[in-house]
Amino acid sequence: MPRALTFAQFRQALVRAQVDPVYLLDGEEGFFHEEGIRLLEHAVLPPGTSAIDRESIRGGEASLAEVLDLASTYPMGADRRLIVVREADRLRCESAEPLRRYLSRPNQKSCLVFSDAGFDRRRLFYKTLRAGAGRVDCSPLDESRIPLWVRERLRERGFGISADLAEAIASGAAGQGLGRLDAELQKLMGAIGAPRPIQAADLELLADVPRVADAFRLAACVARGERGEATAALRALLRSGEDPVRLLGGLSWYFRNALKARVAGARRLPAREMTLLYGLDPGRVERFQGEIGRTAVRVLREALRECLRADRELKGMGPKDPAHALEGLIHRVGLGRRRTA
Repeated sequence: MPRALTFAQFRQALVRAQVDPVYLLDGEEGFFHEEGIRLLEHAVLPPGTSAIDRESIRGGEASLAEVLDLASTYPMGADRRLIVVREADRLRCESAEPLRRYLSRPNQKSCLVFSDAGFDRRRLFYKTLRAGAGRVDCSPLDESRIPLWVRERLRERGFGISADLAEAIASGAAGQGLGRLDAELQKLMGAIGAPRPIQAADLELLADVPRVADAFRLAACVARGERGEATAALRALLRSGEDPVRLLGGLSWYFRNALKARVAGARRLPAREMTLLYGLDPGRVERFQGEIGRTAVRVLREALRECLRADRELKGMGPKDPAHALEGLIHRVGLGRRRTA
């Protein structure tokens, strides 16, 4: 029976040398499609294998009959052949019946991969593939899962990173896809060189993450109600060319983690449980509490709501002036803090 796999399960299966004869890479995240193909190339065709046992096809350039004919051919030098069909939804296909027959008795000496980030799920061709091929879920990650993906991606190369810095990277690159985020991580690792723990200052190398130290200092001023200092710092950052949307992402990240630190500190949990629940170790909880002083939970929640309001303004649903939107955030959070006090 064909398997339905998450991408993590698919990766682990290949590590255990469990390779299906036919795969459907299904979902809108293009990075997972290309990464899945790369992993299959490594699993099916070890280094040094002749290119004669690898076929790469674009759907608009071939028919389903031609692809199945290639998949039915036995390898020349390797243990298996690898046939990759990108843009598979564009394959010329008069009937799905030949595909159904092949899926019922696939060539075990071939690995046939159908990849398309935009399959028409109404077509019989897609439904036949889904019913008979090993389906790998290539859907975009939920926002909450991207920080973990960042940590795992860096850990693969020997780089460590704390949960909060991984979340800062994810926040800065939100909405741009894993491909762009992965390119930024590769650039970061290349600039650092030898593997080591990632520091906050290293994140300044990333194009899509605000100047972390400056953004965090600004956020701490806002949380403490220091409106004058925060406004001056904001104007200096904007004059220096800092992108307002990415800067707002840094503020939102800080307020969210400061809120978690405030709640975690109040619960007095063991260190391991605190890290599992909130993604913050005791040292970072103490750091946040030292930076935000006696700022109440209510103020931090209000700060997050103001970040959402500013985001709407910056993206066209309010005043167009970035300074107006962000200074309004500073002013309203400061007033809310005074009312709470």
